[in-house]
Amino acid sequence: MDQHLLLETFSEVQESLADIQLKRKRTHLFQKITWGITGIYLLGMLFILSSPYLLSTDIPFGDILAKGQPSANNPYAQVLPLAGLIVLIYFSTLFFFRAFQQFKTQEMKTMAGMVQKLFPDLEFTQGASAPKKEIQESKLFAWLKSEDPVYNFGQMRRRSREVEFNLADIGIIENNLSNKAIGTLMRIPVLNLAVVMYQYVIKNLFSNKPQENIPYSFRGMFCWLKFQKKLNGHTVVFSRNQGIKLDRWSSFNFREEQEIYLEDPRFTDNFIVFGTDQVEARYVLSTSLMERILELKEKFDRPIFLSFQDKQLYLTVKNENGLFAFQSRNLENIQVIEELTKEIETALEVKNDLKLY
Repeated sequence: MDQHLLLETFSEVQESLADIQLKRKRTHLFQKITWGITGIYLLGMLFILSSPYLLSTDIPFGDILAKGQPSANNPYAQVLPLAGLIVLIYFSTLFFFRAFQQFKTQEMKTMAGMVQKLFPDLEFTQGASAPKKEIQESKLFAWLKSEDPVYNFGQMRRRSREVEFNLADIGIIENNLSNKAIGTLMRIPVLNLAVVMYQYVIKNLFSNKPQENIPYSFRGMFCWLKFQKKLNGHTVVFSRNQGIKLDRWSSFNFREEQEIYLEDPRFTDNFIVFGTDQVEARYVLSTSLMERILELKEKFDRPIFLSFQDKQLYLTVKNENGLFAFQSRNLENIQVIEELTKEIETALEVKNDLKLY
C-alpha cells in the first residue's frame, strides 16, 4: 500500500479516531462500574437464597439473615431482592448499551470511509446479510445449524463477470460442546447464577475492551473465492487444536470424513487435515501448497482454517476484535490503519500466494 495514501487517510480520520477513543474509554469505565455493582448484588442474592441452610450454623449476621426470611409479616422477603436484581440488570444493561452504541455507530462510519478510500476498486457494505449459505458449504464449522445466529459486520467484494473474491467480518454462535455445557448449567439452580457471574460480570470486569456480551464461537474473517481445480470431495485444514478434533469427531455431519496424515512434519505440527478422499487430499495439498499455507499462517499470525471443494476455496482467520472494528489499543496512531490494510491485502493475495490458477 502506498505510504502517502495511508498518511492521507489517517489525517482525514484522525479527529474521529480520537473521539472514538474517548467514547470507548468512557464506555469501558461505565461497563466496569455497572457490572461491578451487579456482581456485588448477585453475590448478595446468592447469600440470601442460601440463608435457610446457613441459619442452622453459627455465622456472623445470623440475626439479619433471619429477618430476611419469608414470614406472615413479610411474605415477599426473598421476592423483593430478586425484583431488585432484575431492575438493576435492566438499567445497567440499558445505560451501557446506549453508551456502547454511540461509539460503535461512529466506529462503523469511520471504518467505512477508511476502507473505501484505501480500496476504491472494491465494493464495501455494512449491514448486509451474513453469508450463511457459503459458511455452511465451507464445512469449516462442525456444529453450525440453520438456526444458529450468524452476524455480518462488513463485507468486501471484487467483481468481474462474476464475483471472484468475497471477504466478510463474521461472528458465529455455534451449538458446540462449550455452548451446550453452558446451556445445561443455566438450567441448574444456583449454578446458573455462577454462570451469569462469569459470563456477564467477571468477564466484563477484567476485559480490556467494552463487551457486547455475545458468546461468539468464532469471530473473524471469512473469505471465499474460486480456483481452477475440480474436486469431487472436500478437504479441510485447521490450525492444530484438540477442541477442533473433538468437535469434528462428535458431529454427525461429517461421518464420511477421515483424518488425513501427511508426510510434511512441519505442516502436521501446525495443522490438522480432514477429507473425504485420502488421494484427492494429497493431490490438493501438494508439498508446495503446504509450504505456502504455512507462509500464509505466518502472515496472518493467527489460527487459519481452509476448505477446498468443487472449485471453491474457503478461508477463515480468527480475530477476536473483528476485522472491521478498531482494536483495543491506542487509536491515535497510524498503526491502526496499517494493520487493517495489511490484513485485507493479505486476504486479497490469497489466490496468488497459494497459486490457485
